[in-house]
Amino acid sequence: MIKYNEQHNIRSILQQISDVLLMNGGFLSHPGLYTGEMGLALFFARYSRYTNNDLYLDYCYVLMEKLQTRIHRETTIDYKQGLSGIGATIEYLVQNGYFEADTDEILEDFDRRIFFTYNLSYLAIDEIKDVGYYASWRLSGNSSQKEMIRQAILPQIENYSVFSSLCNKAIPNIFIDKTHKNCLELIDNNDFWRKDMGIMYGLAGWGISLLTELDGDNSWFPLFPNDFNIINK
Repeated sequence: MIKYNEQHNIRSILQQISDVLLMNGGFLSHPGLYTGEMGLALFFARYSRYTNNDLYLDYCYVLMEKLQTRIHRETTIDYKQGLSGIGATIEYLVQNGYFEADTDEILEDFDRRIFFTYNLSYLAIDEIKDVGYYASWRLSGNSSQKEMIRQAILPQIENYSVFSSLCNKAIPNIFIDKTHKNCLELIDNNDFWRKDMGIMYGLAGWGISLLTELDGDNSWFPLFPNDFNIINK
């Protein structure tokens, strides 16, 4: 159990992280989950629930509205930076009660572009996994598209081990070193506040990890499959 003084210190760091992200999060150059705006939206949704402060949820909405305007025909289906990761996170947020929405309506264009724009049999293995992780999130919710996904999509990707992700509650590799202790060391070395904004390399990733140290909510872990622990910046 985290001691009271450690909890107080973590809460203070989280407040500073949220302040920095509020001031600078709008300058990210792309909408993706791992290093873009979707990752920040995820952090602010979690932080809003922890603090019971709707200001942060409002900013989550702002980020999500902004990233939707940045999605265009050239946006890839890539899970780390593109449509499938963004769509999976939207599904997670709805399933976990951060906001009420019809994901079939929100993700209609995502479904079409991820599932049907490409002949899946011609995709690279990593791209098929991207499709598979998105499909697993769509199947775990209340979508009316489940039967279509089972009949039209799963037969094309069933040979790949992608559906264990939603059962995996182990901390993803990319977050293992993001602990309160390591955070303090970086702050002492003046390296912490020089980090990027996003989940993968930056403050949002540290923030969501520190939140989990406080509240124990690891429901977001499956959004970050461990086979995605290496990424090009």
